[in-house]
Amino acid sequence: MRILAYLLFTISVIMLVSCEKNNDDDVYSYDLSVTGDTTNVFSETGEEREYILQLISIPKITPEQAETILKSSDIVFKSEHNRFSVSDSVIIDNTIRLKIKCNENIVSDTIAERIDVVIAGPVNINTSFYLSQAGSDIRYEYKIVSEYMSDFTIPDEGGVFNIPIKCSRIKYLNSKYVLEEPCSLSGIRYKSSIVNAAWVHSDRIYSGVNPGDYVIELNASQPFNIDGKFSWWVGLFSNNISIYNLNIFHNQTPGEEYFIGTSSFFKSEILQ
Repeated sequence: MRILAYLLFTISVIMLVSCEKNNDDDVYSYDLSVTGDTTNVFSETGEEREYILQLISIPKITPEQAETILKSSDIVFKSEHNRFSVSDSVIIDNTIRLKIKCNENIVSDTIAERIDVVIAGPVNINTSFYLSQAGSDIRYEYKIVSEYMSDFTIPDEGGVFNIPIKCSRIKYLNSKYVLEEPCSLSGIRYKSSIVNAAWVHSDRIYSGVNPGDYVIELNASQPFNIDGKFSWWVGLFSNNISIYNLNIFHNQTPGEEYFIGTSSFFKSEILQ
């Protein structure tokens, strides 16, 4: 009986000591909650938003204790690919108030970015959340400049003629002009049509020495003698939109009234 009483007393003491120890040395867990718009995409033209990070603890601590922890910690904000920046960070009670900004997106793809928050100090916390930014509207407009922008007349005697042209591409970002630079005609469609051609009438386009320089070669090696209406044009098209069109004229040889056999040609090719 004495042994049983002694065992019960010993167990009671152990339990009491254990309870006191738990009360004195509670194990705390910490986390950060994020308040702010993390769902809607940021504007492609750039935007700034405000966010609040709140320190949460279990068991709960006072705002003053939380502020002490945060102010004595190293707090690092990191944008996964540096597309977002953090500014105006301030600690108030158990919250970190800050601003997150993104500059104008310069690509057409939507940007998805992970934001990491690392707190190192009396407590260590790692948390992440995601932000995204809309893809931009990028548009290119081709520009052709030549001494002959609409018409070219071949002398009566005919010959081979070169029409120099310069091609450049204008870039617009979200409807705003960005730059203009010489560019290749690769991927542009070249078309030509000759109706009632007599003798030799042909054309081709080839690149020049400098970027963006091209030459349209017109071959009309004989005088023009035909009983009928003559029509010849060449053009350049981007997505079926005309960026250059040249009408070519070749007058009937003076004094000639006889008929020479005719033919018509049409050409359409994608330039390499």
